[in-house]
Amino acid sequence: MEERLRTDLFCSLLMANRIMTGKQILKAVTEEKMKSLNEFWEHRDDLITDDRLTADQQEKWSHFRETPAYLRIDEYVEYVHKRKIVSMNRLDEEYPEYVIHLPNMPLILFYKGDRSLLDKGKTRVCIVGTRRPSAYGRRVTRDFSGTLAKHDLVIVSGFARGVDTHAHEACLANHGKTIAVLPCGLDKIYPQENHDLYNRIADEGLLISELLPGTEPIRQYFPARNRILSAISDCVLITEAGKNSGTLHTASFAATQGREVFAVPSIIYSDTAQGNLSLLKDGASIASEPEDVLAYLAKAVFFRELEEIKDEYDRKILEKKVRDTPELLTSEEIRRILYDLLSSCELSAEEICKESGLPYRTVISELGKMELEGQIVKERQKYVLTIRF
Repeated sequence: MEERLRTDLFCSLLMANRIMTGKQILKAVTEEKMKSLNEFWEHRDDLITDDRLTADQQEKWSHFRETPAYLRIDEYVEYVHKRKIVSMNRLDEEYPEYVIHLPNMPLILFYKGDRSLLDKGKTRVCIVGTRRPSAYGRRVTRDFSGTLAKHDLVIVSGFARGVDTHAHEACLANHGKTIAVLPCGLDKIYPQENHDLYNRIADEGLLISELLPGTEPIRQYFPARNRILSAISDCVLITEAGKNSGTLHTASFAATQGREVFAVPSIIYSDTAQGNLSLLKDGASIASEPEDVLAYLAKAVFFRELEEIKDEYDRKILEKKVRDTPELLTSEEIRRILYDLLSSCELSAEEICKESGLPYRTVISELGKMELEGQIVKERQKYVLTIRF
Protein backbone atom coordinates (compact mmCIF):
# COMPACT_ATOMS: atom_id res chain seq x y z
CA MET A 1 0.00 0.00 0.00
CA GLU A 2 2.80 2.44 0.93
CA GLU A 3 4.61 1.54 -2.28
CA ARG A 4 1.60 2.58 -4.34
CA LEU A 5 1.15 5.71 -2.24
CA ARG A 6 4.76 6.72 -2.93
CA THR A 7 4.27 6.20 -6.66
CA ASP A 8 1.01 8.16 -6.72
CA LEU A 9 2.53 11.00 -4.72
CA PHE A 10 5.50 11.08 -7.08
CA CYS A 11 3.26 11.22 -10.17
CA SER A 12 1.13 13.92 -8.55
CA LEU A 13 4.29 15.93 -7.83
CA LEU A 14 5.33 15.59 -11.48
CA MET A 15 1.96 16.97 -12.55
CA ALA A 16 1.86 19.71 -9.90
CA ASN A 17 5.31 20.90 -10.98
CA ARG A 18 4.30 20.68 -14.66
CA ILE A 19 7.07 18.23 -15.44
CA MET A 20 4.67 15.74 -17.04
CA THR A 21 0.93 15.70 -17.63
CA GLY A 22 -1.25 12.79 -16.63
CA LYS A 23 -1.62 11.88 -20.30
CA GLN A 24 2.16 11.82 -20.76
CA ILE A 25 2.58 9.53 -17.75
CA LEU A 26 -0.11 7.14 -18.98
CA LYS A 27 1.38 7.16 -22.48
CA ALA A 28 4.83 6.29 -21.14
CA VAL A 29 3.35 3.44 -19.08
CA THR A 30 1.35 2.14 -22.06
CA GLU A 31 4.28 2.28 -24.47
CA GLU A 32 6.38 0.23 -22.07
CA LYS A 33 3.49 -2.22 -21.49
CA MET A 34 3.59 -1.68 -17.74
CA LYS A 35 0.81 -3.11 -15.59
CA SER A 36 0.96 -0.47 -12.86
CA LEU A 37 2.31 2.96 -12.01
CA ASN A 38 4.68 1.32 -9.53
CA GLU A 39 6.81 0.28 -12.49
CA PHE A 40 6.84 3.90 -13.64
CA TRP A 41 8.45 4.89 -10.33
CA GLU A 42 10.98 2.06 -10.53
CA HIS A 43 12.05 3.05 -14.06
CA ARG A 44 11.55 6.81 -13.74
CA ASP A 45 15.05 7.74 -14.88
CA ASP A 46 14.58 5.73 -18.08
CA LEU A 47 11.03 6.91 -18.78
CA ILE A 48 11.34 10.63 -18.07
CA THR A 49 13.61 11.21 -21.03
CA ASP A 50 14.35 14.03 -23.43
CA ASP A 51 12.17 12.60 -26.20
CA ARG A 52 9.14 12.66 -23.89
CA LEU A 53 9.69 16.13 -22.43
CA THR A 54 9.86 19.61 -23.87
CA ALA A 55 12.92 21.73 -23.13
CA ASP A 56 10.98 23.55 -20.40
CA GLN A 57 9.85 20.26 -18.85
CA GLN A 58 13.42 18.91 -18.97
CA GLU A 59 14.64 21.95 -17.06
CA LYS A 60 11.88 21.55 -14.46
CA TRP A 61 12.68 17.84 -14.04
CA SER A 62 16.38 18.59 -13.55
CA HIS A 63 15.54 21.18 -10.90
CA PHE A 64 12.90 19.00 -9.22
CA ARG A 65 15.38 16.18 -8.62
CA GLU A 66 17.31 18.47 -6.25
CA THR A 67 14.28 19.55 -4.21
CA PRO A 68 13.29 18.21 -0.75
CA ALA A 69 9.97 17.05 -2.21
CA TYR A 70 11.85 14.47 -4.30
CA LEU A 71 14.83 13.74 -2.05
CA ARG A 72 12.65 13.23 1.02
CA ILE A 73 9.66 11.56 -0.61
CA ASP A 74 9.71 8.66 1.90
CA GLU A 75 9.11 11.17 4.70
CA TYR A 76 6.20 12.57 2.69
CA VAL A 77 4.76 9.05 2.31
CA GLU A 78 5.00 8.52 6.07
CA TYR A 79 3.33 11.89 6.72
CA VAL A 80 0.41 11.02 4.44
CA HIS A 81 0.11 7.42 5.68
CA LYS A 82 -0.10 8.54 9.32
CA ARG A 83 -3.11 10.66 8.43
CA LYS A 84 -4.86 7.60 6.99
CA ILE A 85 -4.89 9.07 3.50
CA VAL A 86 -4.88 6.44 0.76
CA SER A 87 -4.47 6.80 -3.01
CA MET A 88 -5.70 5.13 -6.17
CA ASN A 89 -4.81 5.70 -9.79
CA ARG A 90 -6.40 4.97 -13.16
CA LEU A 91 -4.54 1.66 -13.49
CA ASP A 92 -5.92 0.34 -10.19
CA GLU A 93 -8.94 -1.96 -10.20
CA GLU A 94 -10.56 0.11 -7.47
CA TYR A 95 -10.52 3.33 -9.51
CA PRO A 96 -14.19 3.87 -10.53
CA GLU A 97 -14.66 2.45 -14.03
CA TYR A 98 -17.58 4.78 -14.75
CA VAL A 99 -15.23 7.76 -14.26
CA ILE A 100 -12.26 6.58 -16.34
CA HIS A 101 -13.97 7.10 -19.69
CA LEU A 102 -15.09 10.67 -18.93
CA PRO A 103 -12.91 13.50 -20.26
CA ASN A 104 -10.30 15.18 -18.03
CA MET A 105 -10.61 12.83 -15.08
CA PRO A 106 -7.71 12.76 -12.56
CA LEU A 107 -4.87 10.29 -12.95
CA ILE A 108 -4.65 10.10 -9.14
CA LEU A 109 -7.34 10.33 -6.46
CA PHE A 110 -6.59 10.55 -2.74
CA TYR A 111 -9.21 9.39 -0.29
CA LYS A 112 -9.92 8.89 3.38
CA GLY A 113 -12.73 6.70 4.69
CA ASP A 114 -15.02 4.13 3.09
CA ARG A 115 -13.92 3.71 -0.54
CA SER A 116 -16.75 1.27 -1.24
CA LEU A 117 -19.10 4.25 -1.47
CA LEU A 118 -17.65 4.74 -4.97
CA ASP A 119 -18.56 1.21 -6.07
CA LYS A 120 -20.69 0.74 -9.15
CA GLY A 121 -23.51 -0.84 -7.16
CA LYS A 122 -24.07 2.32 -5.09
CA THR A 123 -26.42 5.08 -6.24
CA ARG A 124 -25.12 8.59 -5.59
CA VAL A 125 -26.86 11.97 -5.70
CA CYS A 126 -24.85 15.20 -5.75
CA ILE A 127 -26.52 18.02 -3.80
CA VAL A 128 -24.90 21.45 -4.14
CA GLY A 129 -25.83 25.11 -3.97
CA THR A 130 -25.04 28.57 -2.68
CA ARG A 131 -22.74 29.27 0.24
CA ARG A 132 -25.35 31.72 1.60
CA PRO A 133 -28.66 29.86 1.47
CA SER A 134 -31.91 31.43 2.60
CA ALA A 135 -34.07 29.77 5.26
CA TYR A 136 -35.97 28.19 2.36
CA GLY A 137 -32.75 26.88 0.79
CA ARG A 138 -31.56 25.39 4.07
CA ARG A 139 -34.89 23.68 4.65
CA VAL A 140 -35.08 22.28 1.11
CA THR A 141 -31.51 21.00 1.27
CA ARG A 142 -31.96 19.24 4.58
CA ASP A 143 -35.34 17.80 3.54
CA PHE A 144 -34.06 16.40 0.23
CA SER A 145 -30.74 15.13 1.63
CA GLY A 146 -32.36 13.49 4.67
CA THR A 147 -35.11 11.80 2.65
CA LEU A 148 -32.75 10.52 -0.05
CA ALA A 149 -30.35 9.23 2.62
CA LYS A 150 -33.21 7.25 4.21
CA HIS A 151 -33.61 5.50 0.84
CA ASP A 152 -29.96 4.33 1.01
CA LEU A 153 -28.70 6.84 -1.53
CA VAL A 154 -25.19 8.19 -1.03
CA ILE A 155 -25.16 12.00 -0.82
CA VAL A 156 -22.25 13.70 -2.61
CA SER A 157 -21.31 17.32 -2.01
CA GLY A 158 -18.38 19.73 -1.93
CA PHE A 159 -17.97 20.37 1.82
CA ALA A 160 -18.34 24.14 1.29
CA ARG A 161 -20.21 26.48 3.58
CA GLY A 162 -23.97 26.72 3.11
CA VAL A 163 -25.88 24.17 1.06
CA ASP A 164 -23.01 21.66 0.90
CA THR A 165 -22.59 21.58 4.67
CA HIS A 166 -26.35 21.20 5.23
CA ALA A 167 -26.48 18.36 2.69
CA HIS A 168 -23.69 16.44 4.47
CA GLU A 169 -25.12 17.08 7.94
CA ALA A 170 -28.70 16.10 7.08
CA CYS A 171 -27.48 12.90 5.46
CA LEU A 172 -25.49 11.88 8.54
CA ALA A 173 -28.35 12.91 10.86
CA ASN A 174 -30.51 10.36 9.04
CA HIS A 175 -27.87 7.62 9.35
CA GLY A 176 -26.92 7.90 5.67
CA LYS A 177 -23.59 7.77 3.86
CA THR A 178 -21.99 10.85 2.35
CA ILE A 179 -19.00 11.69 0.14
CA ALA A 180 -17.20 15.04 0.37
CA VAL A 181 -14.95 16.17 -2.50
CA LEU A 182 -12.46 18.74 -1.19
CA PRO A 183 -10.72 21.60 -3.08
CA CYS A 184 -7.52 21.08 -1.08
CA GLY A 185 -5.29 18.33 0.28
CA LEU A 186 -7.03 15.84 2.57
CA ASP A 187 -4.80 16.89 5.46
CA LYS A 188 -6.41 20.32 5.32
CA ILE A 189 -9.88 21.21 6.58
CA TYR A 190 -11.72 23.93 4.69
CA PRO A 191 -13.75 25.65 5.94
CA GLN A 192 -12.24 25.38 9.43
CA GLU A 193 -15.64 25.50 11.17
CA ASN A 194 -16.40 22.11 9.58
CA HIS A 195 -13.71 20.39 11.66
CA ASP A 196 -16.17 18.08 13.46
CA LEU A 197 -18.02 17.35 10.21
CA TYR A 198 -14.71 16.44 8.55
CA ASN A 199 -13.90 13.91 11.26
CA ARG A 200 -17.37 12.42 11.15
CA ILE A 201 -17.29 11.97 7.36
CA ALA A 202 -13.82 10.41 7.64
CA ASP A 203 -15.28 7.89 10.13
CA GLU A 204 -18.69 7.27 8.54
CA GLY A 205 -18.35 8.34 4.91
CA LEU A 206 -15.65 9.23 2.40
CA LEU A 207 -13.40 12.22 1.73
CA ILE A 208 -11.86 12.64 -1.75
CA SER A 209 -9.42 15.02 -3.42
CA GLU A 210 -7.25 14.96 -6.52
CA LEU A 211 -4.88 17.44 -4.88
CA LEU A 212 -1.67 16.53 -3.11
CA PRO A 213 -1.80 16.38 0.68
CA GLY A 214 -0.48 19.69 1.92
CA THR A 215 -2.23 21.70 -0.81
CA GLU A 216 -4.06 24.75 0.54
CA PRO A 217 -7.53 25.64 -0.80
CA ILE A 218 -7.22 28.20 -3.60
CA ARG A 219 -10.13 29.59 -5.61
CA GLN A 220 -8.75 28.20 -8.88
CA TYR A 221 -9.15 24.63 -7.56
CA PHE A 222 -12.90 24.96 -6.94
CA PRO A 223 -14.19 24.56 -10.55
CA ALA A 224 -11.93 21.52 -11.08
CA ARG A 225 -13.35 19.97 -7.90
CA ASN A 226 -16.88 20.41 -9.30
CA ARG A 227 -16.24 18.12 -12.29
CA ILE A 228 -15.47 15.27 -9.87
CA LEU A 229 -18.66 15.95 -7.90
CA SER A 230 -20.83 15.33 -10.95
CA ALA A 231 -18.65 12.55 -12.39
CA ILE A 232 -19.06 10.24 -9.39
CA SER A 233 -22.82 10.95 -9.11
CA ASP A 234 -25.80 9.50 -10.94
CA CYS A 235 -27.52 12.88 -10.98
CA VAL A 236 -27.05 16.42 -9.65
CA LEU A 237 -29.55 18.40 -7.58
CA ILE A 238 -29.25 22.18 -7.20
CA THR A 239 -31.32 23.20 -4.20
CA GLU A 240 -30.56 26.94 -4.27
CA ALA A 241 -28.06 28.90 -6.36
CA GLY A 242 -27.57 32.55 -7.27
CA LYS A 243 -27.13 33.94 -10.76
CA ASN A 244 -23.31 33.66 -10.81
CA SER A 245 -22.95 30.77 -8.37
CA GLY A 246 -20.02 28.40 -8.86
CA THR A 247 -22.62 25.68 -8.43
CA LEU A 248 -23.64 26.27 -12.03
CA HIS A 249 -20.23 24.89 -13.06
CA THR A 250 -21.25 21.58 -11.49
CA ALA A 251 -24.49 21.60 -13.47
CA SER A 252 -22.55 22.34 -16.66
CA PHE A 253 -20.10 19.49 -16.01
CA ALA A 254 -23.01 17.17 -15.23
CA ALA A 255 -24.69 17.91 -18.55
CA THR A 256 -21.42 17.29 -20.42
CA GLN A 257 -20.89 14.02 -18.56
CA GLY A 258 -24.39 12.78 -19.31
CA ARG A 259 -25.74 13.23 -15.77
CA GLU A 260 -29.30 14.41 -15.16
CA VAL A 261 -29.58 17.87 -13.58
CA PHE A 262 -32.43 18.72 -11.20
CA ALA A 263 -33.25 22.18 -9.86
CA VAL A 264 -35.65 23.09 -7.07
CA PRO A 265 -38.10 25.90 -8.04
CA SER A 266 -38.23 28.97 -5.82
CA ILE A 267 -39.51 32.55 -5.58
CA ILE A 268 -38.75 34.35 -8.86
CA TYR A 269 -37.75 37.54 -7.01
CA SER A 270 -35.17 35.83 -4.79
CA ASP A 271 -31.51 36.60 -5.61
CA THR A 272 -30.47 33.21 -4.24
CA ALA A 273 -32.74 31.38 -6.69
CA GLN A 274 -31.78 33.02 -9.98
CA GLY A 275 -29.38 30.20 -10.81
CA ASN A 276 -32.15 27.64 -10.32
CA LEU A 277 -34.52 29.58 -12.55
CA SER A 278 -31.86 29.83 -15.24
CA LEU A 279 -31.26 26.06 -15.10
CA LEU A 280 -34.98 25.34 -15.36
CA LYS A 281 -35.23 27.61 -18.41
CA ASP A 282 -32.33 25.71 -19.97
CA GLY A 283 -34.07 22.36 -19.55
CA ALA A 284 -33.11 21.09 -16.10
CA SER A 285 -35.64 18.74 -14.53
CA ILE A 286 -37.91 20.15 -11.81
CA ALA A 287 -37.52 18.66 -8.34
CA SER A 288 -40.41 19.85 -6.19
CA GLU A 289 -40.07 16.89 -3.82
CA PRO A 290 -37.48 14.17 -3.15
CA GLU A 291 -39.73 11.65 -4.89
CA ASP A 292 -38.96 13.35 -8.23
CA VAL A 293 -35.31 12.37 -7.86
CA LEU A 294 -36.17 8.91 -6.55
CA ALA A 295 -38.48 8.21 -9.50
CA TYR A 296 -35.79 9.20 -12.00
CA LEU A 297 -33.13 7.10 -10.29
CA ALA A 298 -35.41 4.04 -10.15
CA LYS A 299 -35.79 4.21 -13.93
CA ALA A 300 -32.10 5.00 -14.47
CA VAL A 301 -30.93 2.03 -12.39
CA PHE A 302 -33.38 -0.31 -14.16
CA PHE A 303 -32.27 0.75 -17.65
CA ARG A 304 -28.60 0.72 -16.64
CA GLU A 305 -28.89 -2.87 -15.42
CA LEU A 306 -30.82 -3.80 -18.57
CA GLU A 307 -28.11 -2.22 -20.73
CA GLU A 308 -25.37 -4.08 -18.86
CA ILE A 309 -27.18 -7.40 -19.39
CA LYS A 310 -27.61 -6.62 -23.10
CA ASP A 311 -23.95 -5.60 -23.48
CA GLU A 312 -22.78 -8.80 -21.80
CA TYR A 313 -25.05 -10.89 -24.02
CA ASP A 314 -23.86 -9.09 -27.17
CA ARG A 315 -20.24 -9.52 -26.12
CA LYS A 316 -20.63 -13.28 -25.68
CA ILE A 317 -22.39 -13.61 -29.06
CA LEU A 318 -19.62 -11.60 -30.72
CA GLU A 319 -16.87 -13.69 -29.07
CA LYS A 320 -18.55 -16.87 -30.32
CA LYS A 321 -18.79 -15.45 -33.83
CA VAL A 322 -15.10 -14.49 -33.83
CA ARG A 323 -14.23 -17.98 -32.67
CA ASP A 324 -16.54 -20.00 -34.94
CA THR A 325 -17.35 -17.95 -38.05
CA PRO A 326 -15.03 -14.92 -38.34
CA GLU A 327 -15.74 -14.69 -42.08
CA LEU A 328 -19.36 -13.71 -41.26
CA LEU A 329 -18.40 -10.71 -39.11
CA THR A 330 -19.82 -7.40 -40.33
CA SER A 331 -17.73 -4.26 -40.61
CA GLU A 332 -19.69 -2.78 -37.70
CA GLU A 333 -18.89 -5.78 -35.47
CA ILE A 334 -15.20 -5.67 -36.35
CA ARG A 335 -15.05 -1.96 -35.56
CA ARG A 336 -16.71 -2.49 -32.22
CA ILE A 337 -13.93 -4.89 -31.30
CA LEU A 338 -11.25 -2.48 -32.57
CA TYR A 339 -12.77 0.48 -30.71
CA ASP A 340 -12.87 -1.49 -27.45
CA LEU A 341 -9.21 -2.49 -27.78
CA LEU A 342 -7.88 0.90 -28.90
CA SER A 343 -9.90 2.93 -26.41
CA SER A 344 -7.53 1.95 -23.59
CA CYS A 345 -4.16 1.88 -25.37
CA GLU A 346 -2.38 1.99 -28.72
CA LEU A 347 -1.70 -1.36 -30.39
CA SER A 348 -0.03 -2.78 -33.47
CA ALA A 349 -1.98 -4.90 -35.96
CA GLU A 350 -0.27 -8.03 -34.64
CA GLU A 351 -1.19 -7.15 -31.05
CA ILE A 352 -4.80 -6.54 -32.08
CA CYS A 353 -4.96 -9.96 -33.75
CA LYS A 354 -3.53 -11.61 -30.65
CA GLU A 355 -5.92 -9.82 -28.27
CA SER A 356 -9.07 -10.20 -30.39
CA GLY A 357 -8.58 -13.51 -32.19
CA LEU A 358 -9.46 -11.82 -35.48
CA PRO A 359 -7.69 -12.89 -38.70
CA TYR A 360 -4.81 -10.60 -39.73
CA ARG A 361 -6.33 -9.85 -43.15
CA THR A 362 -9.63 -8.78 -41.56
CA VAL A 363 -7.87 -6.50 -39.07
CA ILE A 364 -5.62 -4.84 -41.67
CA SER A 365 -8.54 -4.25 -44.03
CA GLU A 366 -10.71 -2.56 -41.39
CA LEU A 367 -7.82 -0.56 -39.94
CA GLY A 368 -7.08 0.76 -43.43
CA LYS A 369 -10.67 1.99 -43.84
CA MET A 370 -10.66 3.62 -40.40
CA GLU A 371 -7.35 5.34 -41.15
CA LEU A 372 -8.73 6.76 -44.43
CA GLU A 373 -11.78 8.04 -42.55
CA GLY A 374 -9.54 9.76 -40.00
CA GLN A 375 -10.78 7.69 -37.07
CA ILE A 376 -7.31 6.32 -36.30
CA VAL A 377 -3.72 7.28 -36.99
CA LYS A 378 -0.61 5.13 -37.15
CA GLU A 379 2.30 6.14 -34.93
CA ARG A 380 5.47 4.05 -34.74
CA GLN A 381 3.69 0.98 -36.16
CA LYS A 382 0.87 1.31 -33.62
CA TYR A 383 -2.71 2.46 -34.14
CA VAL A 384 -4.24 5.24 -32.03
CA LEU A 385 -7.87 6.37 -31.90
CA THR A 386 -8.40 9.99 -32.94
CA ILE A 387 -11.97 9.98 -31.57
CA ARG A 388 -13.37 8.96 -28.19
CA PHE A 389 -16.68 7.32 -27.39
